[in-house]
Formats: sequence, structure tokens, C-alpha cells
Amino acid sequence: MRLVSLGVKELDEALGGGIPHPSLISIEGEHGSGKTAFAQQIVHSMLREGMRVCVVTGEATVKEYLEMMKSVRLDASDSFISGRLTIYPLHVKGGQWNGFLSSLFLRVVWGFLELKRRRFDCVAIDSLSAISMDTPRHEFLTFLTRIKNIVSDGKTVIVTFHPRSLPEENVMRLKASSDVYLTLRNARFAGMPVKVLEIVKLWGAGGRKSSVMLEIHPTMGLRVMPLGGVRL
Repeated sequence: MRLVSLGVKELDEALGGGIPHPSLISIEGEHGSGKTAFAQQIVHSMLREGMRVCVVTGEATVKEYLEMMKSVRLDASDSFISGRLTIYPLHVKGGQWNGFLSSLFLRVVWGFLELKRRRFDCVAIDSLSAISMDTPRHEFLTFLTRIKNIVSDGKTVIVTFHPRSLPEENVMRLKASSDVYLTLRNARFAGMPVKVLEIVKLWGAGGRKSSVMLEIHPTMGLRVMPLGGVRL
């Protein structure tokens, strides 16, 4: 186990030095709360450490994902060109999402990751909501088991999801299996919109919870607000 710095001093301090690797990291957040940007911050940090990263996205094309990272000062173009960053968009031409397709894609994702596990050190699934919303309980538990096996093989797995997209029982299972469990929500501070990051679970932190306030600035990237260290 090693700690990977996120490159934001105050955020690293709140996380006890950085993100543990290998680990299962779950990021829960409502729409627009910044969970994709936070996952991209972790992805960029892993790339900075010389790791190989795989991104599975159900919400963007390859070009859109790279542009999203670049818009918050996390340019990963060089890593993509060199092959250290690979991006796989989950889009079905002419398809319509339903329970069967959702369960199928969930199996395809963990099967693909198991097959290609030697080619990456970290994988981000953004978001889990699209490929697990209608899956049966046993399918979701199988997915968690497979993902934990990948983590035990020395990989870090990042998953993002909307809190209301998964049954409560599945959310609790995911929380129990995660080494790091973070929640993001929209809020206002001094009249301006901010993101509140709550560290619900952190490996080695003894169950201590803390919160920080974040701003996603187009020219400065992810930064902690001045009062970010105050517990909420």
C-alpha cells in the first residue's frame, strides 16, 4: 500500500497524505456535484506517478473526456498519445438501455477488466449508475467480488455513481467493500456555489469522518476553499 498525492496540499492533508494504492475508491454524488472532476484528479495523479490508467466512461466520448480533463487543468493528452491512458466509452449505436442491457454491460465491464488487468495499474468507471441501475442483486454482488479481486491484484479501481441510481442495499454493499468512500454534494458558501466533499470511509483513518469545501475553477482546477479544513 502506498499513498498517491492528489497535488492539492489541503486535500492531501484531509486524506491523510493522499489516495491509497491499491484500493477500491467509491465516489457518490448528485448531478453536477463534481464526482467526475474528482475522479479525473485521481486519474491525473496516477498518471503523474507513472502508472497506466484505463477509463471506462458511459457519459462521454474519448474526445469529450480528454477535453473535460483539459478544461480543469488536468491535461492528459500526452499520456493518451503514449498509451498510458486508455479511454473506453460505453455507447451502443441505435441501442436503448433496459434491464437486460444494463446487466450485460456490467458483466462485459468486469470481464474486460479482468482480461486486460495486466495492461493498467488503475481503472476508473464513470459512472457505475448507467451500467448497474437495473441489475439484479446477485449480479451486482458478483461485480463487487470481481472488482475486489482486481484490487487484490495490486490495482486501484475508482467508481462513481449517483446516490439514487442504486438500491440502498447495493450502496451499503459498495460502502462496506470500499477502502475509500467519498460523497460530494452541491452547496453554497458566502453566496457562492461550492462542492462539499465528505470523507465517509478512509483506509487506515480509524473511522474518522471529515469534510472539505471544494471549488472547480476553470483556470485553477480543483482547489480547496479557505475554510475547507473546518468540519461541517
